Amino acid sequence: MNAFLYVSRFQAALRNTGLVALSTPYLDALGIGAIITASHTIYRGEPNHQHNTTDQVIGVLGADFPLSYFQK
Repeated sequence: MNAFLYVSRFQAALRNTGLVALSTPYLDALGIGAIITASHTIYRGEPNHQHNTTDQVIGVLGADFPLSYFQK
């Protein structure tokens, strides 16, 4: 994934804290075909309470899925 796509996926997750952000389909650089990225924020955990979307974000987790994964 090029740097522009990486930053936009990161920003999408930050704009949608607490939700899974899905990208629009794009062509994979390795030739796999059309890909969708799912990304979600990761929060700093506190041992004495459950997290919420106002907690400090420490990162973003993302996964790429080929469109063929969703087709039968």
